[in-house]
Amino acid sequence: MDISTPWPWYIARAAGLVGYIFLWLTIFLGLAIRNPLLKKIIQPIYSFDFHCFMGAMAVFLALVHGTALLFDPMTGFSVADIAVPFYSQTTVVNAGYMTLGIIAFYAMLIMLLTSYLRAHISHWLWRVLHFLNPLAFIFVVFHGINNGTDMHNVFVRDAFMGSSFLLVIIYLTSLIFALWRRFSAPSAEEILRRS
Repeated sequence: MDISTPWPWYIARAAGLVGYIFLWLTIFLGLAIRNPLLKKIIQPIYSFDFHCFMGAMAVFLALVHGTALLFDPMTGFSVADIAVPFYSQTTVVNAGYMTLGIIAFYAMLIMLLTSYLRAHISHWLWRVLHFLNPLAFIFVVFHGINNGTDMHNVFVRDAFMGSSFLLVIIYLTSLIFALWRRFSAPSAEEILRRS
């Protein structure tokens, strides 16, 4: 075995890409169960526990992604570089996009913990914190596009961009349906007037 093989770099790349897939699936399941176009397809296989498991895998793989970089001699990252937003002065990657990845990790961790603690916190707080999901996803996409070395591969880049765009479309249609239901539903006053 060649000792110069940069295993930490390969592990970081693989964990980043697979972590993205788990994050994508987590958000897809959360959106699809509320989207009238997808709900009938997703509902038979949906479970909150599975949704949380996917989120846990995304967080775990993001942790592996960052931790593996600590062992890569080419990057020279410290714990502070991969854990503290805006700390890194690295020239190996774009530090600003690295910060987006760090913030996304913390947002994902908050969503995961509050999902498992859902029975012990208010539903309102849980819903508000879950709005971090789109923000975390956007940060992950920008982090991956701008710092991911695999984005030079046209197939990886197109799959990454295509899946991200698909999730944005699903999110927007879910938002439109939610707004439509909210504003087209009759008010309590109208219901009383009709009866």
